[in-house]
This record gives sequence, structure tokens and C-alpha cells, in this order.
Amino acid sequence: MSATNYTRRIIDDYCVLDTETTGLSAYYDEVIEIGILRVRNNQIVDRYSQLIQPEYEIDSFITALTGITNEMVAGMPSIMEVKDTVLSFLGDDIILGHNTSFDIRFLNEGFGIKLNNKYMDTMQFARKVYPEFKHHRLTDLTKSLKLSNNEHRTIADCIATKELYDTIKKTMADKGLRIEDLWASEKHHGGKGIDIRTIIPTTVEIDEDGFFYGRHVVFTGKLEKMVRKDAMQLVVNLGGILDNSVTKKTNYLILGDNDYNAILHGEKSSKHKKAEKLKLEGNDIEIIDELTFYDLLNE
Repeated sequence: MSATNYTRRIIDDYCVLDTETTGLSAYYDEVIEIGILRVRNNQIVDRYSQLIQPEYEIDSFITALTGITNEMVAGMPSIMEVKDTVLSFLGDDIILGHNTSFDIRFLNEGFGIKLNNKYMDTMQFARKVYPEFKHHRLTDLTKSLKLSNNEHRTIADCIATKELYDTIKKTMADKGLRIEDLWASEKHHGGKGIDIRTIIPTTVEIDEDGFFYGRHVVFTGKLEKMVRKDAMQLVVNLGGILDNSVTKKTNYLILGDNDYNAILHGEKSSKHKKAEKLKLEGNDIEIIDELTFYDLLNE
């Protein structure tokens, strides 16, 4: 997936994509469900939904989050067995999703290809159109905007995402907003409202559209490709807020490769267990691995 595939448009024909996975790392985790809606002239005209059998057992945390059990995926096709069907369904459509890059990254890894489809992200739109909302997760937005309740299952999340995009388009039309108005200035003079702790920004230009802008970030474990302090510096330069421990304010827990590998053997650090507990309680927190962290830095 190339960063040049990311686009921002007001369109009526597209595909909505969502995946359920065993974690947020396309390098270590697996797809367990794929859902797609085909939209034409703002109407849903077709849908695709398929459970996927992973190579490894589904963790109890993922089952609690998604409702998908090992029994449900037993006997289902592998990710490679659905490759042709999924690619055919998507065709050349622009792909719409919420945090779309995560879903596309999983398909790229699972299928062993690089999708060439243009893609859009309703989270980026929502941050611009509804800056008054504290959180912009799909779950929070469906409640705030009174949309269909999303259930951490693919088709339900796809429907919620389409309704969110419809609502965003209506809000923009009602306020006379264009794409150019939302992203009139890509850069912001940094410093205001950023908790820099002991690491100060080394740049005065902070991108408000950056993935980590205004987000609370905690690192745990040894990073393999970078000194942790250097990684922290990059987060601060992107407008992120560093914390030493996992709390209700934490948005991202970043695990070093060794820590993420340990998960595959059933081992989890205290920070990891606390993050999972907070997520199941409804807090806005995600757990990502080191390689995914580097991908996000480049988006």
C-alpha cells in the first residue's frame, strides 16, 4: 500500500471495508472476518461477509471484544482461499473505512499482494468535521451522531461507517464546507497543548492530521530497530503525548517486538494486560507492535 493511494473525496460509489483480526499487527496477527459493502448512488447494492480460519487459536481477549470464537471459525476458509473473491468484489472501487489503512495492511499481508485501490478514512474526516468530539472511534461516533450501533463485527461496522460518511457529507453540505476547507492548512505551529514531558519537540511544524497528534502513547519492551528515546522523540514531534504507565488516558500502547512475540506464546506484560482490561471496559486504547508503529510514522 502506497501513501499516494490515500485520498479525500465526496463520492456516491465505493466499497466499505472492515476486518476483524486477532490483534492490530498485520505482521503477527491474522484476519478472522472480512466484511464489504458495495455502494452505488449512495445505496447498498451488495454485500460480502466471511469468517476466516486463522492458523493460530483466537485469544480470549479477542473473543470478548468481537464475539468470534474458535468454534465459529473452525472449518471456515483460510485467508488465501477467499483472496480471489474479495479482490473481485472490491474491483477498482475506492475503499472506505474507519482507520482503513489497518484493514488494507492486513489484506496486503494475508493475500501477499499490494492493493492498488484508492482508499479514504472516515476517522480523518470526522476529526475535521466534528472537532468538538473528544473521541473519534467508530463506537463513539455512532453514539454521538445516533447512527447504527457498531458491534465489532464486520458488516455491522461497515453499515455504521457508511452512515457516518453519509452524515459527514450532509454536515459538510449544510455548512457549505468543501474538502479544501477542511484541509486548508496541513501544518500547525506546534507547542500549544502538547505535554512534552522530558522530551521536547525538535520541529516547529506539527501535522494535525498525523496519526499520533494529541494522542497519549506508552512504550513497553525493547524496540528492535530503534532506541526507545528516539522513537519517543518522533512521537513528540508528531504532536503525541508521552506517558510512563497505562491509564484511562492512554490511546496507544506500543510493544517492542520481543513483547509482541511473547503474546504468541501466551505471555503478556502487566501493561499489556491493563490495556486489554481498559479496552474491554470501553476506553479508547489500542495495542500495536513495533513494525506497525513504523508504518504509522510513514503514513
